[in-house]
Amino acid sequence: MSNQILRTCLALTPLMAALAGLAPAPARAADATAVLQGLDDALNRWDDAYFWYEMIDQQPGKDVRTLGLEVYMKGDKRLTAFTEPADLAGTKVLILSSTQMYVYLPVFKKVRRVASHVTEQGFMGTTYSQDLLAISRYAEHYTAKLTNETDDAWLLELTEKPDGDGPFPRIVVTVRKKDYQPAKMAYFNQNGQHVKTEERMDYRCQGEICAPHTMKLTDHTNGDHWTKLVQKEWKPNSGLSDRIFTRRNLARGTRRGR
Repeated sequence: MSNQILRTCLALTPLMAALAGLAPAPARAADATAVLQGLDDALNRWDDAYFWYEMIDQQPGKDVRTLGLEVYMKGDKRLTAFTEPADLAGTKVLILSSTQMYVYLPVFKKVRRVASHVTEQGFMGTTYSQDLLAISRYAEHYTAKLTNETDDAWLLELTEKPDGDGPFPRIVVTVRKKDYQPAKMAYFNQNGQHVKTEERMDYRCQGEICAPHTMKLTDHTNGDHWTKLVQKEWKPNSGLSDRIFTRRNLARGTRRGR
């Protein structure tokens, strides 16, 4: 082979690789980072938000439970207040960060701090854990890799950073291309076992702000125990007061939507 032919082949190699779909790793890494940033932006497009949910919980071999709860969100802060059934009404959980959580139990009339090991357990007997409910930004906890792409969605694999504090060491997210919202999230434990699957469905939008009308989380380690959240009311950017997200406020009543 002449030197000229060799130089021509070497020059064509990157082009042939690109045409074959063999994009170099840095480009895919950059794309994954952009998708992850888009996901974070989509999940945090409001300054504050109020949700009123019906929560339906089905444990294997047990009757279906129905709970009512209100959720107040502002930045990284979240207040959850149960409205039904009667034995849970008035119970509140305040999340100030992934490591700072408090619960108010009306039967004891006391505010208690939630121990870190408890945050990984099911919230009020449901499939949702408090640390899973607390996370709203993923880029600070995870690195991202694009593993697949369709006309409508990206499949994004999130791996926890060495100094990350995410609810699971690995998450595979199906991200909708039209709005960067998550359609499905598969959660994996330290052993690589697929332990939970969350589906977020029937998105409703107010301007550029969107939220799923229905969310369902299934626990595959407990006979496919599932919990579903069905939105009954939603108010983004209603001007929630910072006073709502304080320990002092936990023992007080809250007015719906404020």
